[in-house]
Amino acid sequence: MQNNSEREKLLALLQNKIGYEFSAAGLLEEALTHSSYANENAVRCNERLEFLGDAVLELVVSEKLFAACPDCDEGRLTSLRARIVCKESLSKWACSIGLKKLIRLGNNFKKSGANDSIAADCAEAIFGAVFADGGYSAAVSAISVFLADKDEIRNPVIRKNPKSELQEYTQAHSMGLPVYEIAAQSGPDHALSFKVRLTLGKQVLSEEWGRSRKEAEFSAAEKALKKLLRGRSNEGDAG
Repeated sequence: MQNNSEREKLLALLQNKIGYEFSAAGLLEEALTHSSYANENAVRCNERLEFLGDAVLELVVSEKLFAACPDCDEGRLTSLRARIVCKESLSKWACSIGLKKLIRLGNNFKKSGANDSIAADCAEAIFGAVFADGGYSAAVSAISVFLADKDEIRNPVIRKNPKSELQEYTQAHSMGLPVYEIAAQSGPDHALSFKVRLTLGKQVLSEEWGRSRKEAEFSAAEKALKKLLRGRSNEGDAG
């Protein structure tokens, strides 16, 4: 368990990594407070900041993709954005910058620690806190740190709607039609995320999260198509 001095050092390091120093330190702590901790200690949780950060993140990513991909249609832009802002991507980033171990959790979570969903929500709350503390330009700078290694923006590959492309591939190879179903959903009512399972016959090809069913389906289709193409390539190599 961290003492106050250790936590202050880690909080300073976190701010250094995202390139933003908070004027209101309370906002940073709020962004790092899960509802389980808030309920036990009568403080504010990070859900409001998560709501704000979700909106700011989508706007910044949409803006950057719009500028970086002038030839992409709406479906492709949506697919690229879904891959960037998915829970897996946000959780990995939260872990890489030391955010995950700073999340304040209630007693029921302390043993297991923050899971990927909690970490991803907290990352969004951080973006919301930066926006609330420093405005849009500060949020853009912080989100740019998150986006620094994202190939979807640095080197986007222009393709068709991934669902259409997958269906064309499966039909061309007499594999039947892909089926999409919601396997799970997570988050508060104002910011639900959906997990879509994509099956082909009896085989589960992929499962992906998205901020809407459409985004999750696009991500699942892209992952499934890559899997099928990789398998076909391996068969060719073996032959």
